[in-house]
Amino acid sequence: MPKFVALALLWACLAGAAQTPATPPQALDLFDLGAPSFANFPASSGLPNSVTVGVQTDAEGFVWAAAPAGLFRYDGRRWSQPDDPRIAHSVTGLWLDHGGTLWAGFRDDGIAHYDGRRWQVENQSTGLPSQQIRRFTETREPDGSWTLWALTWDQGLMRRQDGRWLSDAGNAQLPRSAVLTMAQTHGFGGGERLWVGTGEEGLWYRERGGAWQRFRAEGFEASQVEYLLRSEHEGREELWITVFGSGLWRLREDGLRRWTKETGELPTNDLYDIAETPLPGGDRAIWVSSRSGLLRVHGDNTQVFDRRYGLSSNVVRALSVWRSPNGDAVLWLATESGVSRSVIGANPWLTASLLGDQATGVFGVLVEADGRGGERLWVGGSEGGLGLYERGRWRYFTQESGDLPTSSVRMIAAVDAADGRRARWLGLRYGHLLRIDEGPTFTPLTVPWKADPAEAVLDTLARKADGHYEQWFATRLSGIHRLRNGVWTPFRPAEVVDRWRVNRLLEQIDAGGRSWLWAITNQGLARYGGAAWTLVDREAGLVDSNMTGGSLINDAQRQPVLWIGTANAGIVRVDVSDPLHPRRVAASLPAATDPTAYGALQDSQGRIYVCTNNGVQQLTPGADGGYVSRVFTRGDGMVHDECNTNGQFLDAHDRFWSGTLGGLTVYDPQRATADRQPKPLKLIDVRIDGSFSAPDEVRIPAAARSVRIDYALLSWQREAESRFRTQLLGYDADPTAWSADTSRSFGALPPGSYRLRIEARDYAGNPSTPLELPLIMAAQWWQTPWARGGFALALLLAGYALVLWRTRALEHQRNALERRVAARTDELNAANARLRELSYRDALTGLANRRALLEALEQRTGDGAAEQMALVFVDVDHFKDYNDHHGHPAGDEALRCVAEALRGCAPADALAARYGGEEFACLLPRGDVEQGMAIAECIRAAVAARRVKVPGTAQSRSVTISAGVASRRVASREQVEQLLRDADAALYEAKRCGRNCVRRFAAAMLPAD
Repeated sequence: MPKFVALALLWACLAGAAQTPATPPQALDLFDLGAPSFANFPASSGLPNSVTVGVQTDAEGFVWAAAPAGLFRYDGRRWSQPDDPRIAHSVTGLWLDHGGTLWAGFRDDGIAHYDGRRWQVENQSTGLPSQQIRRFTETREPDGSWTLWALTWDQGLMRRQDGRWLSDAGNAQLPRSAVLTMAQTHGFGGGERLWVGTGEEGLWYRERGGAWQRFRAEGFEASQVEYLLRSEHEGREELWITVFGSGLWRLREDGLRRWTKETGELPTNDLYDIAETPLPGGDRAIWVSSRSGLLRVHGDNTQVFDRRYGLSSNVVRALSVWRSPNGDAVLWLATESGVSRSVIGANPWLTASLLGDQATGVFGVLVEADGRGGERLWVGGSEGGLGLYERGRWRYFTQESGDLPTSSVRMIAAVDAADGRRARWLGLRYGHLLRIDEGPTFTPLTVPWKADPAEAVLDTLARKADGHYEQWFATRLSGIHRLRNGVWTPFRPAEVVDRWRVNRLLEQIDAGGRSWLWAITNQGLARYGGAAWTLVDREAGLVDSNMTGGSLINDAQRQPVLWIGTANAGIVRVDVSDPLHPRRVAASLPAATDPTAYGALQDSQGRIYVCTNNGVQQLTPGADGGYVSRVFTRGDGMVHDECNTNGQFLDAHDRFWSGTLGGLTVYDPQRATADRQPKPLKLIDVRIDGSFSAPDEVRIPAAARSVRIDYALLSWQREAESRFRTQLLGYDADPTAWSADTSRSFGALPPGSYRLRIEARDYAGNPSTPLELPLIMAAQWWQTPWARGGFALALLLAGYALVLWRTRALEHQRNALERRVAARTDELNAANARLRELSYRDALTGLANRRALLEALEQRTGDGAAEQMALVFVDVDHFKDYNDHHGHPAGDEALRCVAEALRGCAPADALAARYGGEEFACLLPRGDVEQGMAIAECIRAAVAARRVKVPGTAQSRSVTISAGVASRRVASREQVEQLLRDADAALYEAKRCGRNCVRRFAAAMLPAD
C-alpha cells in the first residue's frame, strides 16, 4: 500500500492543476451563472386568490395587476382594488402608452384608461367596435407619432384615432381567430412591417400599404402565437416569437432560430410573454414567461428560474419591464400565485447553484483559474455530487454517472503539490478521498481510516517541514492524519474522547519562521508544534469547545488572530502571536443573528464575512477601530439563511461564496452600489367619516368626527423598511417618531387652517420630497367670532349680576360636581379596564386570544435581547367533521375541554391562548423544546382521556388533538415570525403522522451537518 500511495502522490505532482497564468484570470460572469432574487406578493398582500394575467407600472410609479377579478394597484405598501364597479371585470391586458396613459382591456366589457386619478370606460354603448379585448400595443408612424392598437378576441384590430377606437380596414384579410399579439419591424423585407400573432392561424404580416399575408418558413411551426417582441442586437433587427406548445423562435434576416423542450433548451413549450433588459457593454437578456417558470435567454443559452429560486409560482403568465428613476430594470411577473418582482442587476447576492437543495445543500466551493484566461467553479452538494461550471456550462459528476463512489461531497480543496503546482482534492461521504486531475478525472487514494456512512474528509493542508513535503487531512470521525513519503500517520491528543471531528486545518508561520498547525475541532482548539497535537482551550480561555470552522486573520497591528466559529458562542477570537501561549481576545464583536457561526473570511479590503445559521454577517472596519455590522438573509437575496460547515470561499475578486442548506449563494461587492435615489412619496387616500375627499385641499365639516389620511412610498425594493413621520403644522409642536405607519388620523380639531406635513425615507435612508396637505377645519355656529363675542358679553353681565349672591351656591355646586366627576371617572376607569381585559380574552374558552399572544411575543423583542422561548401549537383533530356530526354546541364543549387541558398542563408563567377556530397555543418564556414537548404531551393525554358531553343528548364523545413544538432564541420580529412558522410546521408534521401525537420542529435544533 505505501508503494501505491507514493505513486499516487507522484502522479499528483505531475498531473496537478495548470500553472497560474501570468495575468490575473477574468472573473466568472455572474450574470450567466447566477439567478436573480425575487420579492413575492401573494393573496395575503391584497391580491386576489385567482391568477394574475398582466402587470404594468404607470407613469407615477404605481404598479397595476390584471386578474379575472379585476384591477389591483400596488402603492408600495399593499395591493388594493379600486372601489369602482365599472372596472370590476375580468382584465386581460394592460399597457402604458408613450403619452403616459395606462390602458386596461377587459375580456368582455370593453376598454378603460387611467388619467392618474380615475378610470374612464369605453364600451359598445360609446361606439367601441368590440368589447372583447386581448392586448394593446403601439406602432411608430413615419412622422414620428405613435398609433395605439387594441387586439380583440372577435373583431381583429382596432386603432385609436382622434380620441376614438376604429376597426382596422385590413381586418377582412386576417383569419377569424383571435389576435393575440402585434409588433412592428423596420428592416425585414427591406422596409416596415406589421406582424400579428393569432390564436389558431399562426403568424401574419403586412408591409405598409399592403395586404395581410401569412408568414411561412421552412420548419416554422406556429398556430397559437402568444407574443411578439421586436429587438435590435449588435446592429441586427430581430423578432422574438413565443408559440404556445411549440417553443421560442427568433427571426432575423439570416434565418430562424428555435428553442424547444425537445432539444433540452426549454423546460416547456408552453410560453407566454417576452421582455428585454439591457446589460453592461451593450448586451441584453431576453426574458420569457412560461408554465414552468421564468426563462432567461442570453446569447444562445437559456436558464429557468422557478419556485426553487424563490418565485411564488412555477406558472408565470405575463411579465413587464419598468425602468426605475435610478435606472434599475425592474422585472414584474404575473403568476398563478400572485405577483413577483426582481430588480435586475441591482442585487449583490445571486443564487449560483441549487445543488444539494433536496438534501442539506452545499459543503464544498472552489473558484480557480481555468488555464484559458478565465475561471471555473467547483461545487459539492450533500446529495447532488460534484458540479463544474466553466465556459458558461455546467457538468455534473455523481455516483449515478459512474464518476464518483458516492454523490455526497463534504470537501473540495486545492493545495500546492510538491512541485508547486496546484492539486485538487475531493472528500466524500464514507471517507472516500479522491484527487481531481484535468479532464476532469477522479483518482481514489487508499486511506487508513475505516469506511463509515458518517466519515468524511473535511479539510486538507500541505506544507514542507524538515525538508519533506507532507499533506495533512482532517476527518469527520477519526481526527487528523498525515501523509509523508507515502506513509500515513494518525494523530490524536490524549485529552480527546470519543469521535474526534476536525473541521479545519490552518498553518501559521511565526515571527521566527517556524511553522505551527492549528486544528479547529468538535473538542476544542488543537495545536501542533512538530511533535504532537495538544488541546489548548483551557489555557486560551475559550468557553465553547464545539468549534465549526475558522481562519487566521491579522489584526490592525499585524498580529495573527484565529477567528473561530463555534456552535453556541458565535465567533471567538484567539491571539496566537505567541503560539505557545494563545489567549482569547477580550474585545467584543457586533452581535450576530445566531450563536452558531461557521468561521470567518477576510477579503482584500478588510471586510470580514461570518456565515451563521441565520444569514451572513459582514463586518467592515470602522474609524474607531471596531467593526460596522450588516447582516444579509434571504430577504437580501441569499438562497437560504443557514450556512454549512466549510462551505465558504473568497475568490480573487473579493466575491464571497457560501454553501447553504438551499444551495450556493454568492455576494459580489462590486454589485453593491449605494442606492441614493429618493423614492416618490404619494398621497393615497383622504377619508372624512369614512367617505372619500378630494386630496388637493381637505375641507372638514364642523360636524365631522374623524379624518384619515393614507400615504405611501413608491419604493421598488425592500418596502417593508420604509419609514414615515408627520406633523400637523399649527397643532403638533413636533413631528411624530419615525415608524412604518402609513396613515394619520384625527378626531375633532379646533377650527382653523392647518397643513399636514408628511416625510418619508426608504430602506437606504434616502429622504423623499415631503408632502404638505392643507386641512381647513370649519367652525360650528357657536364657534364663530360674532357668536363668541356675544357669549362673552352675556356671560360678563350675568356674572356681574350673580356674583354678589351666588358665590356660596356656586362653591357648593362645584364641590358636588367634582365629587360626581371623580365618581364617574372611577366608574369609567373600571369599565375601561374590564373592556381591555375582554379585548385580550377569548369569550368561549376564557383563554387569552390571538391578539394577546402576538403582543406578548412582540413585547419580548422590544429591547433587542435574545430570549429562549418555546411555543406549542395545538389543533383539534377532525374538528369540522365533529361539528358537522354533533352540532356547534358540541363543538364548543370540545373546545372548552381542550382549553381546560391547556390550563391544567401549562405552568404558571406560560401564556395559554386560543389562536383561532380549533387552534390553540401555549407560549413558554425561557422554555426549551423538551419542556414544550412535555407540556404538549400532557395536553394531548388530558384531552384524549376525557369524554365530552354532547348537549341535548345523553351521549358523550372523545376528541383528540395534534401538537407541534418549536423553540428558538428570539430577539427580533423576524425571529418571532420564524418561531411561529417552526411551530406551525411541527403541527403540520403531527397531522401528517396520523394526528393524536406531538412532533417537534427539528431543523432549528442542531447546526447543519
